[in-house]
Amino acid sequence: MKKRRGRRGFWWWSWLLIVLTIGGVVGGFFYGKQKWDEAPKEYVAYAALSFHVRDVFRSTQNGLEVGSIGVADANESEVLRNVKSEESLKEIAQNLDFANQWGVSQNEAILQLRGGLDLDLDQVSDQLAVAARLTNSQEAADFANAVATEIPKLIKRLDEKNKKEAMEQFSREAQPLVDENITAKEKLKESLTAKGVKLEPGPGVDLGDYLYIPEVLDAKLEWDSTSDALKEIYESQSEYRSYWSKTVRPSFVMTKASAPPNFVGPNLQPFQARWSVYGMTAGLVVGSLLMLTCWKLFP
Repeated sequence: MKKRRGRRGFWWWSWLLIVLTIGGVVGGFFYGKQKWDEAPKEYVAYAALSFHVRDVFRSTQNGLEVGSIGVADANESEVLRNVKSEESLKEIAQNLDFANQWGVSQNEAILQLRGGLDLDLDQVSDQLAVAARLTNSQEAADFANAVATEIPKLIKRLDEKNKKEAMEQFSREAQPLVDENITAKEKLKESLTAKGVKLEPGPGVDLGDYLYIPEVLDAKLEWDSTSDALKEIYESQSEYRSYWSKTVRPSFVMTKASAPPNFVGPNLQPFQARWSVYGMTAGLVVGSLLMLTCWKLFP
């Protein structure tokens, strides 16, 4: 009988567990609302650009074929990647003085800016949407506008750099043949001079009267050979040179960002749900301990 009464006493104190568990859930629910009120709110500002970069080079049997392929191509990706680079974001952070305003280091400010920047390219309309997400409405707008303003300049710098590198590569490829051609021309000139002929070899100069001289003929054939090889490499580069000689439509800011009046996050429900779970857990633990203690003290 005593054992049975002890069991009844144990379950009698279960109301403590129920009350504390319910109280923990309710308390956590309202405490979550308080934490949400204290949490920094995020604002998203949007700017839009007319976005034009050089189409990627795709050579076909019918000539140069360029155009959209449905995803960001190599040139577009290079621009978008550089927008989020440390170099670009560092300059923007310094100009807007975000590090001092937020009381953080320059690197931390750059990380926050990179995490809050989203770029959405629409290839059909050639438009780029710049979305800046920060905890201050005006700062979000300033950041979006700074990025949008920088992008056309960045496109121009990257295109000029790539063009310069391509032209330098073309020159390096042709230089050995240029040197050979110059050497062959000098050799031909020396052969003519040795026979008392004062002529400057070049386009339109007829050397037919002197080709009976073996030394002149050999030098002329060598010069013609190097000239043909040089012409061939220039012709092989012509399509690429034509590609880089074309101008690109300028990019420009279509719509500037304004300070958004409403925040987009965080949401209230996740805060309340999380703290309700914390409260329920605490209620279960504390309620179980009190239930066990009271059963031992008051069986």
